[in-house]
Amino acid sequence: MKLKTIMLAIFILMVSCEKNDFGLNNKTLVIASEKVDCVGISPQKCFLVREVDKQDWHFFYDSIIGFTYEAGFEYEILISEKELENPPADASSIEYKLIRIISKIEKTSENLPN
Repeated sequence: MKLKTIMLAIFILMVSCEKNDFGLNNKTLVIASEKVDCVGISPQKCFLVREVDKQDWHFFYDSIIGFTYEAGFEYEILISEKELENPPADASSIEYKLIRIISKIEKTSENLPN
């Protein structure tokens, strides 16, 4: 009987976790080993990111909740993207949140834009 109760609790936990992720888009990104100057609303430092299977780097103007960047390391990370219903006028309509760091390698990223 105890085994059935434990199995039921695990099943309920699994189902509730799936519902929390409903509507989120997960994406794997590579973050370059250095930030670069960019201009969004004002001058700032931006991440350079690319998708794992792509070569081209792109400016990433937003922050990633839960991610602490350290210069000199190239990261591969899994993030979730959540569409915000009523974002502030000067902010992104997407919230980015770290799910996990897949790798963190001390290196100088290659093929960065000038």
